[in-house]
Amino acid sequence: MDKIQTTKERILIFLEANNIKKETFYRETGISASNFKGAGLKSDLGVDKLARILRVYPDLNDNLVWLITGEGELLTEGEKNKKDHQNDDLYTNDINDKIGDLLANLFAQYNAQDKTLMFLQSQISKIEKKYSKAISEQNKMLNEILSAMKISSR
Repeated sequence: MDKIQTTKERILIFLEANNIKKETFYRETGISASNFKGAGLKSDLGVDKLARILRVYPDLNDNLVWLITGEGELLTEGEKNKKDHQNDDLYTNDINDKIGDLLANLFAQYNAQDKTLMFLQSQISKIEKKYSKAISEQNKMLNEILSAMKISSR
């Protein structure tokens, strides 16, 4: 199987494997279909939408590593039952560790993006103030020049 590139593409595979219609998914999660088409399919999903999907489809929790990273395979119901019977404690601890690491990674990425956005917003604000002041000074100078020209032409 080709490596699936995005979390959204893996969600579509999950829906197909579980015979869930896309329209049902969009309705139940409240996520727009445009998020899963065209350029939207290649964009990031976002932690809030991922959390909403996991609440609506708790079966995806068993496939969280696959869903987020693309590592491993989508476990079907039969494979889940087989896994459940093999080394339950070790498997659960390993998955919980991976989930914790993945969520920590997601939140770190989210925080980094948030800090970057805040920095960019502050830079934009500084630039806007700088140019606003410069434009104001230019307007003042132009008005003085126009006034001087009117006086000299009289």
